[in-house]
Amino acid sequence: MNSLENQAAPRPSYLHPVFFGSFSFVFLNFSLPIRADDLGIDAVGIGGMYAVFTGAMLLFRPIVGYCLDRFGRHLFFSSAFFFYVLAMLLFVQSNSIYDFYLARFLQGIGASLMWVSARTMTSDLNKAKSAGSAMGILTTTSVRGSMVGATYGFTLLGFLPMQSAWVWAFIGYALMSVVALLLSLKVKETSTTVFPNNSHDNFNRKVPWSPNLAKVLFIVFLSAFASALIEPIYLLFLKTKFDINVIILALVFFPAGLVHAILPRYSGQWSDKWGRGKIIAIGLAIAGCLSIALPYWESLYFIAVSYILFSIGWAMASPAEDALVNDISPAHLRGTVMGIKEGASGTGSALGPLAGGYIYEYWAKEMAFVSNGILLIVVAILALFWFKQKIISSKV
Repeated sequence: MNSLENQAAPRPSYLHPVFFGSFSFVFLNFSLPIRADDLGIDAVGIGGMYAVFTGAMLLFRPIVGYCLDRFGRHLFFSSAFFFYVLAMLLFVQSNSIYDFYLARFLQGIGASLMWVSARTMTSDLNKAKSAGSAMGILTTTSVRGSMVGATYGFTLLGFLPMQSAWVWAFIGYALMSVVALLLSLKVKETSTTVFPNNSHDNFNRKVPWSPNLAKVLFIVFLSAFASALIEPIYLLFLKTKFDINVIILALVFFPAGLVHAILPRYSGQWSDKWGRGKIIAIGLAIAGCLSIALPYWESLYFIAVSYILFSIGWAMASPAEDALVNDISPAHLRGTVMGIKEGASGTGSALGPLAGGYIYEYWAKEMAFVSNGILLIVVAILALFWFKQKIISSKV
């Protein structure tokens, strides 16, 4: 068997474009609801911006995964950053809900291409006992890029009005996306199963469905849906409750960002050592309990601490979920299975913001957080029950 199947690459070259391509992520998640609110867009419209992004990923992720197994990883990985450049440039001049929706759609295409191909390449280069650690390193690389980009964006907000800071921030993010595109062109192909021959069978490989795959997809879908319930509205909720500006909110959540920038590479190792199900269960149970309590805290300090712990929970669960997909994926179907998994995640993430926005606008604001927490606890129980064993060795 090829050495790519047996050896882990500690710092593969695709991590560099992932780092620079991720610069806009944190700033966009924080500032998009605030910017849209300033333009008079309501919570449902803001939720729609998140739904457009995740809807694009829902549409393209399975297609990308299918193509990765037939045409290789490199082309699709590099294409991701071309779409990021287009999206960042459109964000520069966005002044209406239609501009935001188009920019988010293009960003969703880029995210589909980057994450499915990057996670598939990570799977190519790592065997099961190191997959959790490798997936964690991929996550921390992206988050570190996001934190550097956030520092740049929020520094601009400290000196400029929102409209001007927004423009200059996304000019910078567009330039970093160009850097990521150029770096991605140097990334080598990682698949060893795409081009063995041009036989008819090679281009008609189908995924054999199994109970394990169905369970993994359900866990991925439900956890993504639960998390997305609060994604478009938690900043609006805290901004309204405490009447503070976005800079203060960013400082409140900055330590949680550091958790995501550091912990996943280690929590991924925990899942390699103690099993995927246990780590997913512990992480999501922590996040679920804290989500239920978060809207009822009256102190911003307690909210900051709670969100740090909430982030610890997600930093534990996310690499373990990705590694679980790696465990059940045969080499010749890695991209396809990863694309299906990302499609399940995209489905949950597309439906969650719409549901969360509706709950926030027309029911009780706190119930979005409570619903998120209950669903995460349910997923934690299912993960522990379904995936007790340390490594799921049977392939799909």
